[in-house]
Amino acid sequence: MRRRPTYPVLLAMDAPANDAAQTGAIALAVTDAFVIPAYRRLAEATSAQEQAWVLFSRDRTAANLEQLRVGYHAAADAWAAAQIIHTGPIVLFLRYERFAYWPEARNATQRALDTLLSSQDPDDLLSENLASNSVAGQGLTALERILFDGDDPVTALTSEGMDAEWRAAVGLALSRNVNGIANEVLTDWVVEGGMRASIAAGNGWNNLFADGAEAARLLLTDLVGAFQLMNDGKLLPVLGDSIDTARPRMAEAWRSGRPQRNLAENLAAVREMTMSFAAFTSEPRRAVLLASLDAAAMAIAAVPDDMGEAAADPARRPLVQAAFDALKIAQAEAADILPEDLGITLGFNALDGD
Repeated sequence: MRRRPTYPVLLAMDAPANDAAQTGAIALAVTDAFVIPAYRRLAEATSAQEQAWVLFSRDRTAANLEQLRVGYHAAADAWAAAQIIHTGPIVLFLRYERFAYWPEARNATQRALDTLLSSQDPDDLLSENLASNSVAGQGLTALERILFDGDDPVTALTSEGMDAEWRAAVGLALSRNVNGIANEVLTDWVVEGGMRASIAAGNGWNNLFADGAEAARLLLTDLVGAFQLMNDGKLLPVLGDSIDTARPRMAEAWRSGRPQRNLAENLAAVREMTMSFAAFTSEPRRAVLLASLDAAAMAIAAVPDDMGEAAADPARRPLVQAAFDALKIAQAEAADILPEDLGITLGFNALDGD
């Protein structure tokens, strides 16, 4: 199985040890303030997206198709927040990769989607069968292709005939699949005996962590790793080493016009998660973190919507580079301040997947 790229994080050195109970309390606070709300929003958004597909399957009009796109963008916004979390139930059963397979290799999503679109077999759309198929063809990345890719995606979905009906049926199945994943993850966090309860009790959960203190370390590592998700995962592949090696179509979700929007949503989630950790730091140190995040947010806001094309444009490339630089500064502040103040040593980044 293909491994996702590894983004090494800055390691905190000589962080003062906190007692396990206090560190576990930090993990629980972050869970309640950021993690569970992020997954609740994701489950709500994917449920609404699925309902939009149910309506469309009954009445395949251009107006209803526009509601599919609205639903997709809402789900993608919610995923951009949850995307920075690599700790907990999301790592089980390849849920992270199945929800949105990115970055993709060798056009894997299109190949998997083409196989599904050509099968015309209703059994292939059953949740249990989708879950065992290629991770590249069963999540938001595949839904984006259906809704935004091709010469005329509107006609491909709204025209008369079996091909358009089947295409709509595939979209409905994919939307049901991502909604199922979102609800499974949320349930595993909040159910009695689930991950939140285990953190609160200071216990391990499903062999993912030993106790609340380790959960705090993993969550803080996710936070610092989120900067590398944005920089090394989303900006560097597009920027290349120079303007001559810029690769516009390496931008995440370029078909739906979301590269800059995804970065902005990622950073908004990073800010929310940072503040849940920073509640345990001093006000002056919190102000430093906020200032660096605000600067990064301003830099990302200045990035053009067509981020990939901008990276290859001499006049606009500096805007993309400035976002990269601002994120590096914000990452350095977070890696310097939070581990030291909280007494939590960062671990290895989890972005390499499985």
